[in-house]
Formats: sequence, structure tokens, C-alpha cells
Amino acid sequence: MVLLTLLAALISCAPRPLPAPDPLTPTDAPQTVSRRWKGPTVVAKARVIAVGDLLMHGMVQKSAALGNRLGAAGESLNHEGFPVLFEHVDDYLRSADLTFANLETPVAPKANKGTRQFVFNVSAAFLPALQDVGFDVVSFANNHVYDQGRDGFVETLDNLEGSKLTFVGAGRTCAQSQAPKMTETNGIKVAWLGASKVYNDNLNAAETEACSFAYDRDKALAAVKAARAAGAEIVIFSIHWGQEYKTAPSQAEVDDAHALMDGGVDLIIGHHPHVLQPVEIYATPDGRRAVVAYSLGNFISNQSAWYLFGTQQDHHGYTRDGLALQVDLVKKDYGPGPDGSPQVKVELANVLGVPLWTDNNSKRQRRDPAHPHRAHRRGAQGHPGGVRGRERLGEEPRAEAAHRAAQRPPRGDHRRRRRGAAAAAARVGRRDAAGSVHDRVA
Repeated sequence: MVLLTLLAALISCAPRPLPAPDPLTPTDAPQTVSRRWKGPTVVAKARVIAVGDLLMHGMVQKSAALGNRLGAAGESLNHEGFPVLFEHVDDYLRSADLTFANLETPVAPKANKGTRQFVFNVSAAFLPALQDVGFDVVSFANNHVYDQGRDGFVETLDNLEGSKLTFVGAGRTCAQSQAPKMTETNGIKVAWLGASKVYNDNLNAAETEACSFAYDRDKALAAVKAARAAGAEIVIFSIHWGQEYKTAPSQAEVDDAHALMDGGVDLIIGHHPHVLQPVEIYATPDGRRAVVAYSLGNFISNQSAWYLFGTQQDHHGYTRDGLALQVDLVKKDYGPGPDGSPQVKVELANVLGVPLWTDNNSKRQRRDPAHPHRAHRRGAQGHPGGVRGRERLGEEPRAEAAHRAAQRPPRGDHRRRRRGAAAAAARVGRRDAAGSVHDRVA
């Protein structure tokens, strides 16, 4: 009896089987984990090259005339010889998508009142010559725009409008002179603006008449805002400012530059001092990297015509120095933003300064009037790399004024720097050129 009672107790304590679980509901397959983000995708690129002043001194124009080729009927076959002045840099200028210069002369042969020191004018053939050698955009806002009076200013507008060049800083009304000009290259929209803080004669009349953009910060910032509203992805501002022959900007120019860049300008191209001034890379409050070249010096002129290494102080040759500022515009896709919208930006990249030197053969011509119109080009090591002799074109040239992209040596090596022209434009971006720019343009 006891045994049966114990057995019954054990049976009553045995665990009961658990109920079967509910069937599992299948879940969605796990999503594939994306690869690590490798950075933005480059969508498009465009290259800008900007140079300084185009000064049409009389001797520069005589040098061009020596290269003029005439047809059977006496017509010019090469824009009155002006392209000859640039034959050592034209390939480089054409390599850019957009090439800029400061047009520091009226183009007004019909309204000509004569020229003299500091009063300029040039043939209408100069504009198509500029286009042929690679220029796309010019500024006609500087202290020489009224050298031939208001009639000459209006005639220059006529000639610019009849050319294929984009021009800024001047217009049929003051509002037009302040309005941005839009270009689109490789899918990148660029707005161009131009203004001058310096005039020999400011002959601006009524707001509704032909006008040069006399710089005013508030008007300039309004124009930049209008450019952005019109869809500009990059804004480039050309400005004529500063004190002649000074190698550094004043605080007023620095303040204006920073205000313009804070207000939306990406690249400022400065000119008027006729010598080189610093290039600054500037971080804006909205996270952009902007660039200002306070002065790119002369691109072509007859200044320092008599400079000779070894007989004069080095600074007497500074007006024959120039700089080609080369900047890439890069459109990047950063992928979708937090709200899913695309993040596409155009940024400045690969900022490079290419030193230039105006070759002036005035002294060679004085010593030997039969000396051919020549250009010397250095080899890769800085030694004479051959002479490009051309047919003798006359006995009168005082200034060849032909440019070449220069491989400038460090500042201390004056002998190499002042021996004349340097390597071909194909040397652009080499270490020596870049290093010399940092030495001279801090």
C-alpha cells in the first residue's frame, strides 16, 4: 500500500508536456549593406585662366604692325599682326575653357582724339585677334575706358558687342554695366562681373546712358546676389583697384575682397597696380574656398622698356612681370542630403600661378636696327632652347612685347630670373613654376 501511494505521488509530480509554440512568421530578407562612401563624384570640370592688363602702348602696336601680313588687295590677313604679340602663350591660353584679361584701352578708331602717354586707343582688329589667341572674356571697367571720351566709350561698346567676346563692367546703361554676364561651359554656369575703383576721367552721365561700373560695395553685393539667383554656380568678379607699383594691397582692398567673397564671390581678379600682388585663398562663412588675386600685373605693355639686368635695381623690371592665374572649376555630386535632395556643388580646385615675362627688344633694336623680330625660348633646364627666327619685318621695332610662360627661379636667383624669357607654356604646373609663385605671391 505504501509503495502504491509513493508511486502515485511520483506520477503526480512529473512535468506536464508544454504546448507547441505558435508557428513563426517569416521576416523580410536583410538589406544588403552598402559599401563605404568613397567621397563625391566629379560630374564636370572647366578650367579658367586669368591674366592682367592689356596695355596698348604705341610701341606695342608698332610691334604688332611689324607682324602684319597683307593680302593682294592690301587687306590684313592676320588682324593687323596683333596675334604675333602672343604667339608664345597662345597655345596655353587656348588650353583653358574660359580665358580672361583686363582690356585697358578703348577700341575706338572712329572717335580717336589721339594718343599719348597714359592715353590709349587701338584698332578694332585687336578684338578678333584676342579671340583668335584664346580669350573669351574681358573687363572694360578701368581707368582708361574714357581715354577717347564718351564717344570713344560708346564706340568701344559697339565693337565689343560686334565681337564674340563676353565683356563686363560696361553697358548701355548703368544697370547693364552692373549686371552679371552668364556663360555655361561643360555644364557649369559661371557669372562674370566687373567694376573699377579708379578712373582718370569718370565721364559717367545719367543712369540711363552708357556707363562704366564704378565700384560700390552694396551695388556689387546686390549684383552677386542677382547672379546666384539667376543660377550661377560660380561667380567671378574682376576689379580695377589699388595703388600703382605697390606689391601689396591696402587694407581697404583686403576688406573689399573679403566682403565680396563672404557675399558669394568665388574668384576675384584684381588689376591696376601693374606689378604682382599676393594671391589669397579665403574660407567663407558658408564653407566655400574662395580665391583673390589682388593684382596679376601686366600681361602686355611697354613698361620697363629699358630695364636691363645688371645695370638697374631689380624692382625696375617688376612691370614686365605678370601672372596667369589658373583655376579649375569642379562640379561634384555629394549624393543625397538628409532630406533626400541631391547635393551638387561647384568648387575651385588646382589653383596655380604661372609666371609671365614681357620680352622687350628695344635695346637690341637700338644697337642693331637690322636685328630680326625674334623670340627666344628656353629649354627644359632653363638654357637657351633655340631661337625662333622669323622673316625680318622692318627696322623700327622698339618693343617686341611678346609674352612667354616663364619658369621663374626663386627670388634670390636674380640672374636666372632676369635673363629674359623662360620655358614654353608646356611647362605649366611644373615644380619650379609653382614654387616660384609661392615665393613671389604669398
